[in-house]
Amino acid sequence: MAQILKFPTKKIEPVTVRSGSKHRISVEVLDDVRPRRTRWRVQFEIQEAAGFAALKGFTDRAVAHGYRHRFEVSSTGAVRRFVAETSGLVAAGRIAIWIDGVKVQPLVARSA
Repeated sequence: MAQILKFPTKKIEPVTVRSGSKHRISVEVLDDVRPRRTRWRVQFEIQEAAGFAALKGFTDRAVAHGYRHRFEVSSTGAVRRFVAETSGLVAAGRIAIWIDGVKVQPLVARSA
């Protein structure tokens, strides 16, 4: 069974993920101007969602080489909090996030 995650901010589209535990998240830092600062911001959210051990290998050097960091999260609620906290970075195009292989997409700004 799948669950549609809707987030409190209106910056990203709802994401459909499977219900249950052990979600696989991938994060890629796309910020060319300040990749170190962006990594620091994402690092805190990874630690909150999956613990300190999930940060292994997520370094400035890896980010500079285009490394996509992968880690597991134990609950759907933790995934929801992680994406809600990083939605501003996704909407700004500074990071890309995949949840169980599905890319989190920012909403397209609509003009009248």
